[in-house]
Amino acid sequence: MGVQLYLLDRRPTTLVVGGTSHKIGTLRRFWKVTELNNARMTEIDAARGRIRQKPAPVAVMLNDVMEAALEMEPGRSLPAHIVLGWDADRVSVTDQDWEYLPVLGYAVRNPETGIYVLHETGEGEGGLLRPVTRDRAIHRGLITTDGQLVRHGQPRITTCHSVTPLIETYAEADCLLADGRSTRILTSVTSGRLPDPAWYAGKRPADVKAYPMDRAA
Repeated sequence: MGVQLYLLDRRPTTLVVGGTSHKIGTLRRFWKVTELNNARMTEIDAARGRIRQKPAPVAVMLNDVMEAALEMEPGRSLPAHIVLGWDADRVSVTDQDWEYLPVLGYAVRNPETGIYVLHETGEGEGGLLRPVTRDRAIHRGLITTDGQLVRHGQPRITTCHSVTPLIETYAEADCLLADGRSTRILTSVTSGRLPDPAWYAGKRPADVKAYPMDRAA
């Protein structure tokens, strides 16, 4: 299928998290990254200009629908939408591991109110979903004690153990993220020198896509 690009939509939606309602953004599938052409890139740039005129949402919901069953109705599958944490300076994301953005849960529409409610995977087998309660939302750091939705974007890089060359103009860093994930991060290198592992510490993966030449000099 290839890597899909999702673009932030201007239309917000309401999501209930732990009993409190919040306006979040929505993501629409735009195109495969490998099939982008000049016309589509122009559309992306125009969308970025419009979107940046408004405050960035704290979280976003994918328009794509998946099927999931709830703990209260294990024999019935319902439409659900992935909910991601969002960076304040971001207008798009790919579905390649969601570019390290955290999956906050799954939005399921309440049939009585028509409003989406955040669910999470229960502890039992089968991946059944259950609503996120207020105590659970506070414990996970999704909302504050006074009900404010907390931004969770890309985690910072805690440390990198090694940096090795990967093809001619890229370096691959073996890093640990603040959320506990171990991952390999690619960095564009145009100066011919590899970044020091310490250069990555404290930055987001989005901040280390390219190694500046002045730092390598």
